Amino acid sequence: MDQALSLWFLLGWIGGDSCNLIGSFLADQLPLQTYTAVYYVLADLVMLSLYFHYKFKKRPSLLSTPINSALLFILGMACAAPLLRTTGPVAARREVFRGRTLLSVEPGSKPFTQQEIIGFVIGSVSSMLYLLSRLPQIRTNFLRKSTRGVSYSLFALVMLGNTLYGLSVLLKNPEVGESEGSYVVHHLPWLVGSLGVLLLDTVISIQFLIYRDTATSSERQPLLPS
Repeated sequence: MDQALSLWFLLGWIGGDSCNLIGSFLADQLPLQTYTAVYYVLADLVMLSLYFHYKFKKRPSLLSTPINSALLFILGMACAAPLLRTTGPVAARREVFRGRTLLSVEPGSKPFTQQEIIGFVIGSVSSMLYLLSRLPQIRTNFLRKSTRGVSYSLFALVMLGNTLYGLSVLLKNPEVGESEGSYVVHHLPWLVGSLGVLLLDTVISIQFLIYRDTATSSERQPLLPS
């Protein structure tokens, strides 16, 4: 696993999921986006733990303690993120709801609140990390000339999930008084992060097809010379 997967791919993935989680809370995204973001962070932590477990299983390193501390810190941030919305002042909530009431009377663009702007920026960083995280894995597959050790089911399910994830956001009706253009703008980073990654995942799928014969021929080679 430590040879087949790129560490930067995993780090970029968990970085994107962490920013996605925090940005979803701050930007008041759909509940589905928040729930899946929590699951993504927890799944990434499991993958990183397995990676470093096999990486340092036979080679103890002084970096294991800082790495474990960093993972615990990310887990703590993921668990504390839901509190960001519940600890805000009540007055701020009332202002947001009053803004939506005005929008229902006069249709137009939904203005960004200060909290939503911060969440929008974090969501944009998340989409960039998602896009950049695929490049190290594509490079690793290219240098190895093999995809052996990498599960294609992972990328196939990610592609299916991102497609349905993006469609679920696009097919949801905007709030009363909110234009479709304003709705898309408010969800733009998450749409780019989900639908934009499909192109790079398609490249990885092509690598699985190209290097399939290489993996098969290596598996058929005899262990002992004749």
